[in-house]
Amino acid sequence: MSKIKKHKITIIGSGLVGMTLALKIASQGINVLLIDKVSDNNLLNIKDSRTSAISQGSARILSELGLWEQIKKECQPILDIIVTEGLSNNKIFFQSSELDEGPLGYIVNNKFLKEFIYRNVKKSKNIQFIQNSTLKKIKSNPFYVELTTNKARIHTSLVVGADGRFSNTRSLANFKYFYHDYRQCAYVFNICHKREHQSKALERFFPSGPLAILPMKKKKSKNLSSVVWTIKNFNSNSQRIFEQNFKQEFMNKYGDFFGSVLKIEKPAKYNLNVFSCYEPFKNRVVLVGDANQAIHPIAGQGLNLGFRDSKILADVIIEAETLGFDIGSEIVLNKYLRKRYIDKNLLFQATHSLNDLFSSENLFLQNIRKAGLRLFNRSALLKKQSMMFAMGLRNFEI
Repeated sequence: MSKIKKHKITIIGSGLVGMTLALKIASQGINVLLIDKVSDNNLLNIKDSRTSAISQGSARILSELGLWEQIKKECQPILDIIVTEGLSNNKIFFQSSELDEGPLGYIVNNKFLKEFIYRNVKKSKNIQFIQNSTLKKIKSNPFYVELTTNKARIHTSLVVGADGRFSNTRSLANFKYFYHDYRQCAYVFNICHKREHQSKALERFFPSGPLAILPMKKKKSKNLSSVVWTIKNFNSNSQRIFEQNFKQEFMNKYGDFFGSVLKIEKPAKYNLNVFSCYEPFKNRVVLVGDANQAIHPIAGQGLNLGFRDSKILADVIIEAETLGFDIGSEIVLNKYLRKRYIDKNLLFQATHSLNDLFSSENLFLQNIRKAGLRLFNRSALLKKQSMMFAMGLRNFEI
């Protein structure tokens, strides 16, 4: 193995959160080492028809990096969101026209977003990107962290684990976390429908799980939407029967919202669980995005949570570096914790509780849901505050 290499900041993981963090830090002339086990070919040639929901707050973060104008061209704005309890007329309407902040959010193709940000990372003079590099060992001392990969030994002042839900960094650094299996799975797929979506998103809540239909940018004059359909796990036999009747089962829940469905793409299936680390940093290792906390997709906020992590951590690192502080010290990382604690915990509790509330078939809770939806829809203040929070425009600090 080659001699020890020294770096101030090492980011593990070249997902959207890790790359955005690297770009933000590098934009201030600070050198960053970015490590990932994937190669160019794996990253650029991956087939991914999924979409991401980008909040207005995340759009502003990307704008600070000079990326948003190009990304925006490939996005479908969400102007209105309609929330219903099942197929009933019990609804909440969220309308961007009630605020003066632009669209409620945007839907963009994952593959495009990842490739675009990746190309900007490769162009940065202050980012050294090492690929095909697997992290094997993390050893911390009071002054630096020693990383061992399949390619090198690295001494670094700060390690950022941005390597996703199945974080190797989290495992090697022995972070403890809360875990809950929802016993649900999400089917993610795109549909082509007869009527235009008019920039509207729909979320229907059923006891079996929520169904979200998100508007996509038109392609060759086709009206497209992305679907995230959450259902309770079946036994293997029931699962087989469900998947055989998948289209009809979906149509029963869809309810002709955008007219007849002309095509349903093959769905991808994901088991749903949630976890949250009891502490986001220790011994000069800090976790961001899904590596630190992965939430239920009920509100489509996972990526936005990660983008806010990357912005705040970058701001804290840049300030510490400018003032000559040790960027891996507890004083610096505690500042990051204070700035992110309320936002992360509010979103964690909100998504967890919403899923429990709307998945319950308890008659008492059903009546509370109905009354709550009616009350919520009548309150302009409640709707405005919840929209601002979901748009990532409310930042709470301690």
